[in-house]
This record gives sequence, structure tokens and C-alpha cells, in this order.
Amino acid sequence: MKQERRLKVLLIAPYFDRNTPGESRSTFKWVEGISAVCETTVLSIHRSGWDPADSPTKASRLVDWTEPKIPGMQGRIAWELKPGYVFFYFKARGWIHSALRRGESFDLMHQINPLALRYPSPARGCGIPYLIGPLAGSLETPAGFDEAAREKIWFRKLRSLDRIRLARDPWLKSTYSGAAAVIGVAPYVRELLAPCAPPRFEIMAETGVEDLVASPKTAPAPGQPLRLLFVGRLIRTKGILDGIRALARCAGRVNARLDIIGTGDLLEECKSEADKLGIADRVTFHGRLSRDEVFEWYRRSHVFLFPSFREPSGNVVFEAMSQGLPVITSTVGGPGYVVEESCGISVTPDDPESYASRLAEAIEELAEHPERITALSAGALRRMEFLALWPCKIDGLLSLYTEVAGLKAAALAAPALVPEPVR
Repeated sequence: MKQERRLKVLLIAPYFDRNTPGESRSTFKWVEGISAVCETTVLSIHRSGWDPADSPTKASRLVDWTEPKIPGMQGRIAWELKPGYVFFYFKARGWIHSALRRGESFDLMHQINPLALRYPSPARGCGIPYLIGPLAGSLETPAGFDEAAREKIWFRKLRSLDRIRLARDPWLKSTYSGAAAVIGVAPYVRELLAPCAPPRFEIMAETGVEDLVASPKTAPAPGQPLRLLFVGRLIRTKGILDGIRALARCAGRVNARLDIIGTGDLLEECKSEADKLGIADRVTFHGRLSRDEVFEWYRRSHVFLFPSFREPSGNVVFEAMSQGLPVITSTVGGPGYVVEESCGISVTPDDPESYASRLAEAIEELAEHPERITALSAGALRRMEFLALWPCKIDGLLSLYTEVAGLKAAALAAPALVPEPVR
């Protein structure tokens, strides 16, 4: 009897870590899931002191480098600019070429992160089919918010160079044009990558969920307030100021409360705005909470208010929907793709004035027609079942791997059934 075999995959996954929220944790989940169904070698980089035992996967081999310390590049600036990626790029590219010279072989390579579109891949031009993604980012601020959301921190202004680089940077263009497939979190990524002409584009969110709640949300009991929840950094592009203003506009007509979890540059301005608009008693700032505490608030709330107008992906939207929360959000970026009419209300962010008014209308709609909360909650759970459960995501990716590697699904050891094609 012919022995079945698994795909042999080289994963490029810098900074994966199951204990760090956001991109690092999502990358860990991809590495963990792929390593369970493929024979994987993982190339990664971490800061000094990182222990792989804290983020165990089923990878056959982990090749990990320690990120060099660069003066002045710590904290948020290091996370956003990723200066250590240059070091990682050359280390990983050198390792790949050495491995091929030693006679090692791989069915394919997959660079999972960074999430942003501004990093060339060490997999390019190595003679092995490779995938890139999921990718997100490089969104522009809606024109009507240009003045209100003008960046004040110098390194965040560098985002304006992304589109120029995608059109002119030969390393970046060849990364995407040479890939067998590029994965983006939403259709807008395809548009951004048009100058690079990737041969194949698939849509798949970079994040996922472990499980779903068993039943949809119910409306607030008579006389009880509609509980709105926001989770995220308090910066201008997250739209939290617009959410506070929206609540103020409908406060005289609906009984609603807003709980805000997170901190950031805009915290004091948000508190001042709530006080100035006379709704300080309706808005509670909880600061930064643990993951378990955040999920407790998902369970307590009725609606997730996430008015970010420049959101590449939206991890918290997936978390909220997995707990059955309908979502009020913008039509932009990742949330604009994920949140359909069946599971929430999406509002176009033309300018601050009209945006706050439309958000207020969405809040009123759910407060005045509470039966919609249960219907949209059920829709959110269905949407997450289709898009976000990790086993389903890994099955879909394995199907794509099989096509890229040119192998038949029947030759693979797992999964036992041929998964549905990636949508």
C-alpha cells in the first residue's frame, strides 16, 4: 500500500507568539494549524528572551533568530516600523539558499506575516512556488477626515509612501508578481496590489476564532439600556470620538450606554467630549483589560460599536461577532467586508458631521427595533462560522496549498476529506 505523505512547507513567520494580541497571536495560530497538517520548517525572529516553549506548535523544525537591539527603536515605534525585519530578511534568504544547496526540498513556501504590504519576501526568486499573506493595510484616510485625522507622529506618516513603493519598488513588486498566490483580508487589498499584478488573489482574514457562542444575543429587558461596546486603541482613526458624538445625538430618544475598553492618545479628549456633550454618565472608560475581561464584556453587551474609518482588518470585530454581537461599523477596510447586512450596520464615513449622524441613526434603529438584535446576532454567528473558525480556515488554506504545489488532495495525509475551495 502506497504511503500517504504530507506537504512539506517552509513557513516564514517572524514574531509569532500566542501570548501577544493581534498579529503575533494570529500568526501563531496559522503556524500551529498548518504544522498540524503539513510537515513544516518555520523561519522566525523574536526579541531577546523569547521562549518557544511558551508558544508550542507541531512544527518539525524552528529556525529562530534574535532581533538585534536598535537604539531609539523600542515600543510602538518598533512594532509599527519593524526595523528588525531587514536583519530577518537577509538571514532568512541566506538560510533558504543554503538549504537548497544542501539538497533540501520543499513543496512550497508561505510567508504569513508581516501583515502590512510594505515588506519584500525572502522567498522571492528562489525557484519554489510561494504564497504571501494574509495581507492588509495601506488604507488612506477618507477625504472628509483628512484634517481631523491628520497624523501627528512622524513614523505614522510613512504610510503615505506605501502606494508609491507598490508601484515602483522592484523588490516589493517582484515579491507579489512572483508569488503563486497572494492572500488579502478583503477586496481592497487586490486594488492596492494592482500595480504588482499578482497572478492569483484570494481573500482570507488573517485572524480567526476558536469557537462560537451557542445562541444569539437577546434584546435588553424592558427598561434596561442598550449596551454598546467599543474595544480598541483610542486614536482618531478608530472613530471613537464619532461614536461618542453619535451617542450624544440620540441620547434624548434612546436608552443606551457605551462601554469603552482601551487606552491611547485620545483618552483625555474622549472623556472631555463626553462631558461637554452631557453624556458622561452614559459613557464608561474601563482602560486596558485582560483578554478574559474583554470577553466578559462581549458577553454583557448587546451591540459592538466599532466606527474605525481606516481599519485594515479588525481583530476585535471577529472576537465580538464570535460572541454573537451585531456590529455597527464603517464601510471601509476589513470590517467593511466582514460585516454584511445580515450581521450588522455599515456606515459610510464621508466626514465627521455626517458620520456621527449616521452612526446615531444605526444606534436608534437597534434601540427602537430590538428584535433586530437577535436576528443580526444570529447572522454574526453564521458569518463567523463561514469566515473565521480556525479549523475551517486551515482546511481552506490546505486546499490552496494543494493547488499551488500541483499535488492531488488524495495524496495528503490530512485532512481526510477534501476541503471546500478557498473563497
